[in-house]
Parts: sequence; C-alpha cells; structure tokens
Amino acid sequence: MEVTESIARAALDTLSSQIAVLDEEGHILFTNSSWGASGDGTAGAEADAEGFNYFDSVDPTEDDYAIEAVRGIRQVLDGECEEFTLEYPCHTPEGQSWFLMRATPFTIGDGNFATVAHIDITDRRLAELEAQDNARQAQQERQNLEHLVDRINGLVQDITQLLVESVSRDEIEHGVCERLADTDPYLFAWIGSAGISEERLRVRAAAGPADVDLDDETVALEADAPTPSARAFATGSGQIVSTVDGGSAVGRRYGDAGIEAVISVPIGNRESEYGVLTVCAGNPDAFDEREQIVLEALGRATANAIDALESKRTLTADRIVEMEFTVDDSTLLLNAASTELDCRFSYSGSVYGSNGALREFYTVEGCDPEVVRSFATEQEAVSDVTVLADHDDGCLLQLTISGSLVELLVDRGAVTKEITSEDGEMAFTVELSREADARALFELVADRYEGTELAGYHEHERPVQTRQEFRAGLEERLTDRQLTALRTAYYSGFFDWPRAVDGDELAAMMDISRSTFHQHLRVAERKLLDSFFERDRQ
Repeated sequence: MEVTESIARAALDTLSSQIAVLDEEGHILFTNSSWGASGDGTAGAEADAEGFNYFDSVDPTEDDYAIEAVRGIRQVLDGECEEFTLEYPCHTPEGQSWFLMRATPFTIGDGNFATVAHIDITDRRLAELEAQDNARQAQQERQNLEHLVDRINGLVQDITQLLVESVSRDEIEHGVCERLADTDPYLFAWIGSAGISEERLRVRAAAGPADVDLDDETVALEADAPTPSARAFATGSGQIVSTVDGGSAVGRRYGDAGIEAVISVPIGNRESEYGVLTVCAGNPDAFDEREQIVLEALGRATANAIDALESKRTLTADRIVEMEFTVDDSTLLLNAASTELDCRFSYSGSVYGSNGALREFYTVEGCDPEVVRSFATEQEAVSDVTVLADHDDGCLLQLTISGSLVELLVDRGAVTKEITSEDGEMAFTVELSREADARALFELVADRYEGTELAGYHEHERPVQTRQEFRAGLEERLTDRQLTALRTAYYSGFFDWPRAVDGDELAAMMDISRSTFHQHLRVAERKLLDSFFERDRQ
C-alpha cells in the first residue's frame, strides 16, 4: 500500500495543475507539489495544506467564488452531482490570472472522497477578453457611424453586418468594396496593401461599374506621393482629391472612367495596419468632412474586424511568419565590438535575472576573452559583463545591456531564432504569429536604428508541435525559480565537460544558497525529462 501511495503522489507531482484530495468532511488528505502556488483557496503550500479543512478557509463575507466552490464540492461529496466546475479570477498586483476548479467524486469502501483540481486557464481567458474587446470596438464603430451620417445609414448597417458575419479577411475586403460601390454617389472602391518587403500597393479587392485600371500602383509609398492611396498608406491619415485633374497621376488612373473625386483612408487601428481603402465618386467635391469621418471610421471598423479574425486564427495558427533582417547601425554594442575587435558574436539565449534585467548570452569567436570583457565594461549601456567560459579563440559571454534590441524583440512577442554580429552588421531571424505583427515590429526597428534592411520574409506551416510550443508547455510546468536555475546553468556552461562554473557560482548569480539552487535545478531537470519523454511517446 505504501508503494501505491508513493506512486500516486509522484504521478500527481508531475502535473502542473494544483490537485488536492478531500475526505467527506472537507479535510485535505494530501496534495501535489503544485498546490498552493496561487488560486487554490487554501492557507498555504503543500506541506501546510495537508490536514487543513478546505471548507473552513472560506469567509462568507469576502469571497463569493469560494462560497460557490464549497457548495459545489459538498454536492459532489454528497453524491448530488457527478462533477462540479467553476471558473474564477485570481488576480495579483503583478497581473491577471484565471483558474478552472474541477471537483470529481470517488469512493473507497464506505468512504466518500473528492479530487479537487485548479487548472490555469489564463491564456484562454485573455484570448477571449481580447476577442470580446475587438468585438466591442467593432460595435462602437458601428454606433459612431450610425450617428454621423443618416444618409448612408443603410450602408453602415450592411457593412457592419458583413464585418460581424465574415469568416475571412478576403470576405471582409471584397464585401466592403461591393457595398460601397453599390451606394450612390460612389462608382468604384478598392483595397490595397503592401507586404513588408514591398514598397508598392497591390490590389486585394475591388468592385464597381467604373472601368478603372486595376494594375498594382507603381507609386512609392511616401507622404508626398502623387496618389491619395500611397499618401494614406504612408501617413496613416485620410487623403482627398476633390477634383480629379486629367493630367495628373490620379487623372491618368481614374479620369477615363468618369471619376471626379477620390478619397483614400487607412485600414488600421492603434495596434495593426492592413492597407488602404480607396473610394471613387462621379461628382466633384463628393467627399466633405462628414464623409471623410464616416469612411475613416469604416476603415477602423474594418481593421477591428480583421483583428478579431486574426486573434481567433492565432489561437489555432498552423502558419507562422519568419522574418530575417539586418541592422548595420554602429550605435549597437555588438556591431561596434565586432568592428573594433574583428570578431563574431552568435546569440545563445537569454534569461531574466531576479532584478528583472535581461541577461543575454553570446558565443564570441576570433578575440581574446579578456579583450572582449574589457571592451564591454567600458560601454555605458552595459551594466554587467561576465566571461562564463574560455575556449579556443573565443569565449561564452554574459551581458546585461540597457535598451537592448534583443529585449525589444522579446517584449514584442518575437521568437528569436538566430542573431549574429560580424563586421559591424547584426543579422536577425525571428518568428511571429501574424503578418501585421511582423510589419509593426520591422517598422519599429527601422525607425529606431539606421541601416535596417529586410533580408527575408516567409510564411510556413507550423509543425505538429514547434520548438516554441514544446518550450511553452515546459515553462508552464516550471516555477519561475526552476526555469531561471535551468537557464542560468545551461547558458553558463554548467552542463559542459569540464564545467565552466560550479554550483556555488550559479547560486550566487541567483542570490540563493547552494542547496536551494540544486533543489530548483534537480526539479527542473526532472520536469524537462518528463516533458521530453512524454513528447517522444506522442
């Protein structure tokens, strides 16, 4: 019996969910090692929880969720229901969290017992809230449009219904153009966009009776471009041509089709940019200030609808965006170092320290370690530098850099695949989940650093389980301390032979005792192996 209980406890300890077993009076018989992390409703961690009465922890004047949870667990123990579930918030000053509590009964002999599990559903709830927020924004834009112009109230309603019911971006874009072209006095509407590597607008959708030349625009996307569509894309604001001049670039494209006025508005919001909507009318001065407000709001509503679809797609994305770009800005530390020291830096990874600073690890080739360390120490942006391991013609270097470009990428949700710096130029390969995120990230880097060039852009199928997904699943099972111990040991060369550092040095880096460090590391290693072999079996 003792062996069986040990196996049961060990099995429960491999689960990231917080699990406790209660008797029919509500006493906690035992818990797994995850119990007490947060959201369990008990008085403490695993060791303190056993023997504690789960029901006595509830203050009926303070916590409605806990009252409902106790009521549901009692029903399970009394045989009134086969299962009880409850979703509840568990927010902290550091962030928002949600959990799903599930209680299920079982019997041993004449005794009634219940298993209570608390499962972290924060990612799902945040995604739902984001989708709801996008839906609310779309609804708000619909209300704004209805109050702005009664004349096109029917158009607004039709397009709003289209945005709500559409299931793809193509359906949204073609539907918007068709409904606009069917509304007097409009004769034609089209939507164009430009990929990250493109400097010209390409037509994505168009509709209308006017015979407009739909070849992709060859005009550069600049604020002073001769066409309103290019200017709207470059500036992010509406552009109007009140009267089409037959000798202008606008006249050459639209004049022969009977177009007398043109307006272009961006399809975008504060987070994303999806292109430009251009509407053509057969009357001069057809687009006054009120008309512009309505069409700009329509552009934002369209962007919000596309955002909502993109958010849903991201949750089950089977495609990812891979972007490669280079930066030869000499203000970047590694560019300056690779030029002056004639060496090469290769990114090995990063980990956040206990103080919240990002520690970056680089393999350096072609330079004496002491020379590299001395150079980095003299740089104002470097707050910490450590040579973790020497090897032939190079070293493993740990750097903490304020305003780091790597930290910018991490904050923007990019998964860094590869970074190198050689001869004064850094090369990056990153992955993101959405095209809009990739464009926004590239533009942010290009605005901040001179000499930023796009080198490659690809969309490809996500494997059955990507390395990122595997790592994310493992990180969910590890505590912050366990993950930090594992990363610090790995990047510091603790697992190399011979070892570059020992346990005392790593414990000092984390500001904990040697025994505590090894405890965190052993648990992390066990969870890593569990994840690896479980994945291998799947």
